[in-house]
Amino acid sequence: MRRTEAIAARSSIETQLAETSKQIDQLVGRIMDASSPSVIGAYEKRIEELERQKIRLAEQADAAVPSQGRLSEFIEPALAFLASPWNIYQNCSFTLKRTVLKLAFAEPLRYSRNQGYRTAEITFPFKVLADFQSLKFGMVGPAGLEPAAKPL
Repeated sequence: MRRTEAIAARSSIETQLAETSKQIDQLVGRIMDASSPSVIGAYEKRIEELERQKIRLAEQADAAVPSQGRLSEFIEPALAFLASPWNIYQNCSFTLKRTVLKLAFAEPLRYSRNQGYRTAEITFPFKVLADFQSLKFGMVGPAGLEPAAKPL
């Protein structure tokens, strides 16, 4: 859905880009017809502004829709983190360890002198994953789910 919105935004930016190019072409035509140096200077100044705007719009159009490879660059590390945050925590630098703690726990870890670390509040993704893990799956017994009916 976000990709569709990004594609729509990109088409809007490309429309603006085409309109800007059209304005530049019109101003170049007016420069050819103008005879006053002050008018020509004003047209040239306006063309420079439009050229800068055109460059900005082109950069925005390129950045509007991320490539598929770029999306996988973000998804792969996120899935690896969700699969095993401990591996990342154990094998990385101090700054990355702090980042893992911030992503895994909703609030800072609390410590008690007598009892050690207290139970931590985990973040939403881990709550959802814990719900999936705690679901009970199995076959329905021979009696079924409904209460047994009395014989007639």
